[in-house]
Amino acid sequence: MGRANKGEKHSEFFTEYGEGSRYDIQEVIGKGSYGIVGSAIDTQTGERVAIKKIHDVFEHVSDAIRILREIKLLRMLHHPNIVEIKHIMLPPSQREFKDIYLVFELMKTDLHHVIKENNDLSAKQHKFFLYQLLSGLKYIHAANVLHRDLKPKNILANTDCKLKICDFGLARVSFSDAPSTIFWTDYVATRWYRAPELCGSFFSRYTPAIDIWSIGCIFAEMLSGKPLFPGKNVAHQLDLITDLFGTPDAESVAKIRNEKARRYLGNMRKKTPVPFSRKFPNADPLALRLLERLLAFDPKHRLTAAEALTDSYFNDIKKAEIEPSIQPISKLEFDFERKRLTKDDVRELIYAEILEYHPEMCQEGLHDGGQSTFIYPSGVDRFKLQFAHLEENFSKGQRSAPLQRQNVSLPRERVTPPEHKNAEHNNDFGRGEEKSAHLFKSASISASRCVGVIPKEKSEEEETSSEVKSEAVDESTQKIAVLQR
Repeated sequence: MGRANKGEKHSEFFTEYGEGSRYDIQEVIGKGSYGIVGSAIDTQTGERVAIKKIHDVFEHVSDAIRILREIKLLRMLHHPNIVEIKHIMLPPSQREFKDIYLVFELMKTDLHHVIKENNDLSAKQHKFFLYQLLSGLKYIHAANVLHRDLKPKNILANTDCKLKICDFGLARVSFSDAPSTIFWTDYVATRWYRAPELCGSFFSRYTPAIDIWSIGCIFAEMLSGKPLFPGKNVAHQLDLITDLFGTPDAESVAKIRNEKARRYLGNMRKKTPVPFSRKFPNADPLALRLLERLLAFDPKHRLTAAEALTDSYFNDIKKAEIEPSIQPISKLEFDFERKRLTKDDVRELIYAEILEYHPEMCQEGLHDGGQSTFIYPSGVDRFKLQFAHLEENFSKGQRSAPLQRQNVSLPRERVTPPEHKNAEHNNDFGRGEEKSAHLFKSASISASRCVGVIPKEKSEEEETSSEVKSEAVDESTQKIAVLQR
């Protein structure tokens, strides 16, 4: 690139309002203890996006590491059924920033709301949903990543029935020689979708099968319209599982390394399995046969995502000619997981991730050895004002227009957003199959799941893994340390 062209590019980038002038914020669509989400239009492309402000990122190191982990993973994972970070705002100062502004593709709702508000989902929709989830999960597992918190609220949805997996804050990269793959805490998923081996430390090493169990629970919820195992605590969770599948055999119980969990199941009264045809009387028999293989009690007997996709249940799904592929993620990318990090350490690592979305700045950082303390022109200051204004009105139940800036220079011409932006995915599964049933009753937008990072607030119905809370396999079981968010 010539010096003149490079100068023009920099002058265009460093405008008075910085990159913030690129996005025209429309309204608040979500709010939680993590921050706030606003819908916006990218004035350069006309695309509708979600801008998520995460405030006080470094207040707790554990939360900051989680955000770092998710940003890094989403930079590497590129699949039509995985949410995409489109851009991250450049902070004005490398060493002093506290908030992060993430730009995501805008999705209308999440699968939790779709299931809750649509009691007449068709058999074709059930199949198309499951196919997309397994396709995304096959890709994730090929990268040696375990999601570990799959549930309907972590699956975004559009009215064209397209699904995208989000929220990788609890995900881990599995390395064969890493002790962390063996000693992960049991509390790595919302209880209702938690595999049995996570309920009582059943096995010494967790595998991709924990995600397969979660997908099975989600699919069962699609079929029946309600959660399959809504346990009130770990003991109740195991009771519900064994009520459906019967008491596990002696061989499976013998594998349990937690003594109290092993004793609890060993002393359980004999239960006989309930046929899936009785539990789901209106479901496709092929769907139920596949569901049973996804929900095997012993993880060794569960299908992999790749195996499940070849099941005859999907014979009439139009497959993509070329599926996205990925190599296992390098251990070096997650070397920080092995270290004890300070807030400044995590801030530096997150800033390095942000620079991946700012190649010009990344080059400057290489030239000066990363020692620059220059405060760069940034859209963050203007976004702070706009988000504060929108958040204030949102808390009052109002959806007012954002504060309008006073233009010193000529405003850029707005680009009219296309009506159907998502039609250009290469991996467009089932194109045209479900034209008559693509509009859901629920057009609501998930207040907490428009993008990938989990809010910190607790649901009244579910326990999330961020809660520091002891659980029991029986009334007197020992307390277990829980992963902090």
